[in-house]
Amino acid sequence: MSQSIPALAQDESRRWPRVTLLTWSLCLGVLTALWFVFSYGYVEDDAFIHLEFARSVAEGHGFSFNGLVTNGDTAPLWVLGLVALHVLGLEWIVCTKLACALGLVSTVLAIVYLVGDLTRRGSQFQRLAPAAVAVTVLNPFFVHWSFSGMESVTALGVSLWAIRATFVRPPAWSGALLSATLLGIGPLLRPELLLLAGIGMPVMLWRYWHATHDEPPMTRWARLALLAVIGALPVVLWCIYAWRAFGSPIPNTNMAKRGGPLAVVVPRLASVYGLGFCVTLALFPFAAAGRLLQGRRAPVVVLVLALWPVLCALFYVADHTLVQTRYCLLSMPCLGLATLWLIEDSGRPDLLRLGTAAMVLVSLVIVGLTVVPHVENKKATVSRFAAIGNYLQNHVPKDAPVAVYAIGELAFESRHPLVDIGGITRPSVIPYMSDPQATLAWAKRNGARYFIGGSPPETGAVPVYSTSMPFLGWTFKHSRYRSFEPFAVYQLP
Repeated sequence: MSQSIPALAQDESRRWPRVTLLTWSLCLGVLTALWFVFSYGYVEDDAFIHLEFARSVAEGHGFSFNGLVTNGDTAPLWVLGLVALHVLGLEWIVCTKLACALGLVSTVLAIVYLVGDLTRRGSQFQRLAPAAVAVTVLNPFFVHWSFSGMESVTALGVSLWAIRATFVRPPAWSGALLSATLLGIGPLLRPELLLLAGIGMPVMLWRYWHATHDEPPMTRWARLALLAVIGALPVVLWCIYAWRAFGSPIPNTNMAKRGGPLAVVVPRLASVYGLGFCVTLALFPFAAAGRLLQGRRAPVVVLVLALWPVLCALFYVADHTLVQTRYCLLSMPCLGLATLWLIEDSGRPDLLRLGTAAMVLVSLVIVGLTVVPHVENKKATVSRFAAIGNYLQNHVPKDAPVAVYAIGELAFESRHPLVDIGGITRPSVIPYMSDPQATLAWAKRNGARYFIGGSPPETGAVPVYSTSMPFLGWTFKHSRYRSFEPFAVYQLP
């Protein structure tokens, strides 16, 4: 015989992890395709805001919404990406779904390559990579936002690629150039990535400077300056444009999403983070404590993966931000990766399997109880807003603006003039938003002759179009997803 039995067994054992990785990849690919089909009718209202800005850019009107030039989009890079896809001849909804799919693939690849670097693609890689991908992709927030038309998943991928290029890869010229580019464009995809750039840029420049001590001083200084320019230029150019076009580089949403006192902000933050990442938050302290008790230091990139979500959470608290599920999706999966690495590096494969199983099982339960019915109701909401938009087109005079909170789909579908009472495009309403009557008075001062909402905004308002909206929100009371609330277009007196 050409090989002994032990050698054959050894070869077989080496093949099994590869089969496992392939099997996991195929299973997740099938699940992703099924979810893509199921959720295709769902486009988040904020995603329609991106589309409205993108259509305006494509038509040569700059960053304007519903004919109003305004700083109402926190992801200008996402908007430009949609425009680029549309230039290829794709319809707008197809553009946003394709952009989400490309972002998802990029994020999965970022996880695989980052884990490969951390484990040097040894036997650990074959265990940790499938676990890391599964825990991230099956997270309820990841599932919910994956094909919603929003930039959240793509921004997560960009942050992972940036962390890998900055803190893991050798500080050669090509790696430093990639790091500067990713850190530079990141804040134009999600503003929080400016925090990551603030940490990563000095580290990248310092690593490159010390790695090139053999090069001529002029070459080193010139390349260092070029890297700094590349890292800062995207944000600087956008700030100059925003200042000239809008009068301020700070997006309107920064004020519109602020939630008042910390007594309101902190409990909401805790509930949102706990809903999506309860197992990660429970396991990480034990994994970190075990590492400390062993007296071993973790790689710098693992510390960055753990501290990056903390930095984001501190920013949300300091800014009094009403945290949305997509906000913590930007950074919290990094804490999951750090947790899995710490467990795997402890040398206990059984603990890795147990931790992964716990994360995945809890995620699947939450997906089944909340995400699936929530997205189903979101699809129904999209169809109802489309009908309202059709009514505005055909029955409401073009010179009669309509006050509404959910502005995205109505603006994109109907192109009817709207008065935004949510502060995204008209920040002057923000001081009145806590008082419905003051908000209505502001809307009427700004020309509103119709109002869209769940109840009559004032005495004498006449419903001219009525429908019902399904429950929208995250709840474990499954029966609420089968409930409906009245919704109407009211003509103001």
